[in-house]
Amino acid sequence: MSDRSNAKDEWDELVGAIKEIRVTGVDAKITDFAVVQNVPEASSEHYPFYKCKVHADSSLDLEYRVRISISPSLSGAETTKTTGRMRHGTTKDIYFAAKPPDLGLTSDRTHTITAVYLDAKDPRTGAWVNLRTYSRSDTFKVEKKVTCWEKTPHYANGCELLRHYAGDQCEIHDDGMFAATRDYNNGNITVAEVDFVAKAWGKDINTICANCCTPAPKGRICEEHDIPSSAKAGTSINIGVCVENTGKIKANYWVDVRISGPDYSTTLTSAKKSIDIGKKDKIYVRWDLPLNLKSGTYTIDAVLYA
Repeated sequence: MSDRSNAKDEWDELVGAIKEIRVTGVDAKITDFAVVQNVPEASSEHYPFYKCKVHADSSLDLEYRVRISISPSLSGAETTKTTGRMRHGTTKDIYFAAKPPDLGLTSDRTHTITAVYLDAKDPRTGAWVNLRTYSRSDTFKVEKKVTCWEKTPHYANGCELLRHYAGDQCEIHDDGMFAATRDYNNGNITVAEVDFVAKAWGKDINTICANCCTPAPKGRICEEHDIPSSAKAGTSINIGVCVENTGKIKANYWVDVRISGPDYSTTLTSAKKSIDIGKKDKIYVRWDLPLNLKSGTYTIDAVLYA
């Protein structure tokens, strides 16, 4: 306290006694500034690229806002995040994400976080008030988008990249996407490459890159066989195995038919037969029963090839 009873104002009038009041400022702050990762051009989703940590005031419960400045500016990037009301003395991690559009890049482009601002909402007026400004020089890149027929950082082209993670039917299922994500986390592919794979997730990769992949033949042995219920030693019979084309292309199929019974075993291989997509057909082998074949029950098994 100080005695200013003799103080005068500019008009030479006495001001009167004034007491000094100690004011404690809001001590909220930001720490742990860090670039998270690069982001891809023409992105399929939002990717976090920057983070920091807000420390709330030690005694007031307030809502905070974090703003960042990016140079050059980046379309599709978040630049403002609010925390919601934070209890005093607590912390919160803040992440900024970006989903850049097609920017027509011919190479990767570098962007810089030049400043970070911490604001607080005045609970009396609802207005945002700047508390801190941090000068920064944190850089990240927007990676040039992957395309079907141009070289990527790790593959001859985007088609080859997709084929690497696709199954034999040219589709990228969960296991292929998980493998790509694991490779990205291990540094084996870039964020632009994993994003290109994500665009084909759950799809036939030929819908992304036309004529990129030829599905493998696929089929199954169905139930509608043509097999006699009995036969006589010393005669010949035809055994028809039902085969269904369950793949995406017309294909040639053949079967190995294994016959086993009392003191006897043989394998018969059929000729190849073309079956259309989604169709069933029978593939035949001829069994010449030996004259000395013993009476009994014989088991017929088949293995399908395409």
